[in-house]
Amino acid sequence: MKSKENVIDDHRQVFMASLMDIRMKLAVWHGLGIGLALGTVGNAGDYVLAGLYILWNLLGSGISSLKQWFLRSLRYVVLGIDVIFTAYMIARTGGAESRLYPFLFLPVVAAAIHGGYACLAGWCTLMSGIYVAGAYLSGNGSPVSLLLGVGYLYIAGFFAGFLVRHTYLMVEEISSKALVRKNHDLQRLNNFLKQISKSSDVHQIIGETLKTIREHSETPMAAVMIFDMQGKLRIADEFGWEETWKDRYHEYPLTRYSLTLAPILVFKKPLLCSDIFKHTELVHSFAGTPVKSLFAYPIVVDDETVVGAVVITDYQVKSISEEESQILVSITHQASIALQNALAIEEEKRKADTDGLTGLYNRRYFNEIIEKLVKRDRNLSLIMIDVDNFKKYNDTYGHPAGDQLLKKVAGVIVEAVREGDIVARYGGEEIAVVLRNCANALAMQIAERIRRSVEQLKDVQTPVTVSLGVATLPQHAADVRSLIEYADKSLYEAKHTGKNRVCCGWAGMFPAGDSIGSNQVVH
Repeated sequence: MKSKENVIDDHRQVFMASLMDIRMKLAVWHGLGIGLALGTVGNAGDYVLAGLYILWNLLGSGISSLKQWFLRSLRYVVLGIDVIFTAYMIARTGGAESRLYPFLFLPVVAAAIHGGYACLAGWCTLMSGIYVAGAYLSGNGSPVSLLLGVGYLYIAGFFAGFLVRHTYLMVEEISSKALVRKNHDLQRLNNFLKQISKSSDVHQIIGETLKTIREHSETPMAAVMIFDMQGKLRIADEFGWEETWKDRYHEYPLTRYSLTLAPILVFKKPLLCSDIFKHTELVHSFAGTPVKSLFAYPIVVDDETVVGAVVITDYQVKSISEEESQILVSITHQASIALQNALAIEEEKRKADTDGLTGLYNRRYFNEIIEKLVKRDRNLSLIMIDVDNFKKYNDTYGHPAGDQLLKKVAGVIVEAVREGDIVARYGGEEIAVVLRNCANALAMQIAERIRRSVEQLKDVQTPVTVSLGVATLPQHAADVRSLIEYADKSLYEAKHTGKNRVCCGWAGMFPAGDSIGSNQVVH
């Protein structure tokens, strides 16, 4: 990154070059003015010289490579030609009595562009010398007219120098403030990049994205929205949104089929809407919220898939500056890269944690997660499930049929448990269900629901049932090992007391058990 001094120096060079460019354009009019002022005094050679002068400056301002020479290597040559051309034309049109002496002002303006007041004084003196010399050589011009002419050059020259200098100082001050602001923005972006590059957690990346937007932008509301499995654009995280506003938006959310989102979904470009009332879909989706303007920046992964958007909203109809929009584009781009990496890691972890046949979690993940949950969840239940007579089913209908049966049973179990419960293939035909924040009575009800659902399973070679063992922490165990052991023994009890039943405990453990026919539940 350039230092402040280097950036200001670059800016000074650009400023000087732009003024020099103005001089070159003025020089064209300068030449035309002199040509007209020649009137009938000049000869053909004078008009040819004026034409060449005009052509010289037209080429210098019109051809980029020649323009660079004019602005840098040839700038003093250019100024010299201005002086010689103007002095010659003054001599050709009457010397001190010439009406062209004001044209000596152009080289003075160029001096104001390229130097300070000392340089300006030198040029004014040089131009005045040319003017006085012309008067002396021609033998005309009164002292008063000479004094007025010299005074004009000095006054006009220093006035031009004052304007140029103060214009530059104002531009430099504005540029300095803009530079400070850009440095702050870059610093925030660098900090943001460092934070999200360390993380592989989607929620943390989204949180850091919103934090950076809050620091950068004055917007009262912002959200990271992600498309769900149904294609609905839902709020993943936000700031400035009240719960009632979120609920209202989620009643009629934008979707992948919303025409308003075409810039995002088709062209991967931001949606910039300073007034949502110009878009029927936005009015419908944000009715009941204070949103009046919306600016959405697509989150794109794999260079083509739009997974969501960073959405900036406001309570009033307003536009967004190009500079702020570019910053938000940068933030969203970095967030997209981080999310793409995080999602790739999550996908790899999901594959590593998933059983290839059933799509359930595998034994390795089960062991990992139950250790964590037991440490922090003191009201946890475990159900161990075994498919009854599975070996016979395999032997009768073949292993492919057995695999299909396991997949169907796994699907039924996933449908029967609650959202957030963990279903894993424990081994062979045995499946484990970890129920978070679940007391024993509720765990027994869920286990019975699983049993009934499997019993009603269709499209199988023969009716299928399962046996289930239930254990609850801390009622039946104090740690992971004893919790699994209790559930296993309960499952063993269910298998050996008739199958197709739910058991919690085993024979001899309690004085009596309750039998309710084929769906026996032992407490």
